[in-house]
Amino acid sequence: MKKLTKNIILIFNIIAIMALAGSYLSQYIPPDKWWAPSLLGLGYPYILAVNLLFILIWLMIKPVNTLFSVLAIIAGWGVLSRFIQLSGKESDTRGIRVVSYNVKTFTGTGSNPSRDLAEVIKGFLKENEPDIICLQEVRLRTNKVFNLEETKKEFSDIRHYQYARSGSTIGIVTMTSYPIVRMEEIRFEKSGNIAICTDIAVKGDTFRIFNIHLQSYRIDPDRYSVIESPGISDEKKLREFRELTSKFRKAVEKRAIQARLINKKIRQSPYPVILCGDFNDTPASYAYKKTRGKLRDAFVSSGKGIGQTYIGKLPSFRIDYILFSRKFKSSNFRIYDIPYSDHLPISCVLTPDS
Repeated sequence: MKKLTKNIILIFNIIAIMALAGSYLSQYIPPDKWWAPSLLGLGYPYILAVNLLFILIWLMIKPVNTLFSVLAIIAGWGVLSRFIQLSGKESDTRGIRVVSYNVKTFTGTGSNPSRDLAEVIKGFLKENEPDIICLQEVRLRTNKVFNLEETKKEFSDIRHYQYARSGSTIGIVTMTSYPIVRMEEIRFEKSGNIAICTDIAVKGDTFRIFNIHLQSYRIDPDRYSVIESPGISDEKKLREFRELTSKFRKAVEKRAIQARLINKKIRQSPYPVILCGDFNDTPASYAYKKTRGKLRDAFVSSGKGIGQTYIGKLPSFRIDYILFSRKFKSSNFRIYDIPYSDHLPISCVLTPDS
């Protein structure tokens, strides 16, 4: 192969490495101060794939040059481990079983709430026998689709719940088999998203549960042809691209502010914390890193495989999380492949240190 061709490949490889480094750094840059690096964090899986491609290319033409991308990937091993886990951790220990699920207002793949779907989701929850259930995007009107009081009676152990509406109909719910000793709503400024904080009494201890739903992109994929057919070849797609960019910017800026608020609430907690929710952002994001703080990630601690919890028409990533204080150990992390929402439910078992 000609030297010029190798040099061109090397230049593009260096660009890919710089983009990978940028994706690592984006988690430290507040998007409300500078939003553009968040695009690199969002694109981390694709940038990683490009670097893996360069490794394959160099193996065929000049193996020593594979070191460039190999070292760049190793430098971000902590980020990679949030996307892929190989081992998992199983345990038969009876701990606190936690389930988190964005139920998309019980509309499934359609647009109208369905009582039948709500019943199916409740059946899934009952089958898993959780001690703590955190639900996001719940239809909360007392109507024929979903009623909290009726639902509580259907569970053998769940006796207590807290909820809050972000609007007239949609909200967030925490249900638990443990007595609730304190409740708090966390309202985000100029946002339709919300979080709640619930203190529970567990065998002489008190634990604080955060159930959060961070800022959504507010994007209807069916309205934007550019999502399924990328490019800005005509005026319509260019307009759509600008609209999507504007929505992305507003969302990441608001999530940055919300994540800092949640981080502050966690640091102020006098009790060990369990945090569940839909972050609407990837493990390479500022929102994830700021919200997580010193908490541990159940997927990283006890998960296995590729983390993927969003299954809608937008790019599919892990955006739903269970985090916890060092007081706990995690095992049996699961992502359930069930198509009842545009999110997949997640669960784990948390065992408090004695």
